[in-house]
Amino acid sequence: SSGINAEYGEATMQMENFDAFGKSDQGSSSMHPSDAVKMQEAMRQIQMALAMESQMDIIKSMNEKCFERCIYKPSNSALGGSERQCIAKCMDRFQDGLKVVNQTIMQRSRTEAEAMQNSAGMSL
Repeated sequence: SSGINAEYGEATMQMENFDAFGKSDQGSSSMHPSDAVKMQEAMRQIQMALAMESQMDIIKSMNEKCFERCIYKPSNSALGGSERQCIAKCMDRFQDGLKVVNQTIMQRSRTEAEAMQNSAGMSL
């Protein structure tokens, strides 16, 4: 709905939000089902693009950190054996750290979801 704020003379407009099936938060369904499917597909593509960007950021960070730790004298020649070994170990440690972080996040999410379900079950 839209209106005018008389005190300030400003026009105000409230946006209507739609779920993936075209139903608005105001209870009406003014979106055609094919548009809802298109919107859902667009949302999926955006989520995939964000996930890919996140992965690229992680790889970039890993490359920067391991390069800083392992390459002492950058040159045009191939990496030496100790540099290759250092990079391999650094990347392994970085990936192990990511696994721990991801597992911790997943566990916390599960714990919070269970707590919310339990508290919702108690209020019924």
